[in-house]
Amino acid sequence: MSGEPVERLMDIILQMKINLAHVNETIHQQTFEIRQQLNAIFEEEKIALERCLGNIDDKVKECAGSAADYHRLHQKLSLMRAKLVQLGAEPALLPAPPPAEEVENMIAWRLRELKEKGLL
Repeated sequence: MSGEPVERLMDIILQMKINLAHVNETIHQQTFEIRQQLNAIFEEEKIALERCLGNIDDKVKECAGSAADYHRLHQKLSLMRAKLVQLGAEPALLPAPPPAEEVENMIAWRLRELKEKGLL
C-alpha cells in the first residue's frame, strides 16, 4: 500500500473529527441557548402564577371582611326583627344565617350554596 492513499485516508478521518467536534460544539451551544430561553419562560410563568396567588390573597382578605360584615349585620337584623315582632309586626324572613364565625366555614358554605344553585 502506497503512502499517498494512507495519507488521504488520514486527512479524511481528521476532517471527520473536526466536523464532529464542530457539530458537538453547535449542539452544546444550542442546548445552552434553549435552556436559557426555557428558564426565561419559566420565570415569566412563575411571576404570573405569583401574581394570581396575590390576587387570590386579596380576594380572600376582602371576602373575610365581607364575612365579618355579614355576621355583624345578620345579628343586628335579627335583633331588629325580634323587636318588630314584639311590637306586633310581621317582618320578612331573614336571609340565611351564616354557619359559623370562621371565614373558612363561611366560604365553604357559600361555595356549596352557589354549586347547589348551579352558579359555579
